[in-house]
Amino acid sequence: MSTEGGRGKIRVNRPSSGQRGVQPGHAIRVSKQAVRPLVVEFPLDGTEVEGRSVAVRGYANPGDTLVLETASTEPISCSVGADGTWSMPDLVLPPGSQTLTVVDTDHPAQRYELTIVVSALRTITIVAPLQGETLEARNLEIIGKASPRLLVCLRLNGTTVTERADERGSFRFRGIELSTWGEQRMKLYYAEDPSNGSADLLVHWPGLDLPSIVDPITRARLEPGADIVRCAKCHSYCYRLTWTRMGRCPRCTEAVYIQRSNASFHIPRAELSQL
Repeated sequence: MSTEGGRGKIRVNRPSSGQRGVQPGHAIRVSKQAVRPLVVEFPLDGTEVEGRSVAVRGYANPGDTLVLETASTEPISCSVGADGTWSMPDLVLPPGSQTLTVVDTDHPAQRYELTIVVSALRTITIVAPLQGETLEARNLEIIGKASPRLLVCLRLNGTTVTERADERGSFRFRGIELSTWGEQRMKLYYAEDPSNGSADLLVHWPGLDLPSIVDPITRARLEPGADIVRCAKCHSYCYRLTWTRMGRCPRCTEAVYIQRSNASFHIPRAELSQL
């Protein structure tokens, strides 16, 4: 718009129709948030993985959906957590070289490809107790070696307990309690693949539980492997030295004892009536 003045024209600029109503401070702001890159933390590219079951995990953009594809399995997927971590369901792969591809479906440009070599599971090795060993205690520990990080199962008398092998493949079952005397047959196998790498263990427990028995006189625990005798009459145990000092059984008047080499030495008193 213009008006006439004494010295010429004065031009006044007014906001156009598209600019009307826009107030200072009502500016439109656009913010951009970086997309977190897709990373596979385990397994690393080119590494060897023992066993057919592989748990692929890593980091990615929170809330996104990832898909893992291989040439030998159906695609599997998972969601990225709020902290950016993700873990695929266990992936079962055949032995040999395997190429894995992880794709972020929300950001297709984000993809990660790696190649691993899948080897057969190690056969579980039992270090202790020895195969066929005769035990002198109701409770025992089973120590052995297996494929690293895999879950090892121990089955005894219809009951199964598990322990995970550490990074070096070592495992230890503690406090295994034997319920009956005689032959004890146990099976150890991988939870991820029960048919491969399993091992059997056979031990004998004659029923004597020395750590829970004490000498009637000295009250000292009767340690496994110690020089212990058993009364032929009341079937009490004691150290041979205690018997020698008293000249008889500490609990009764019997003068005859049974040595460890005798088979009846190991028979529990509860079972003697059945002989």
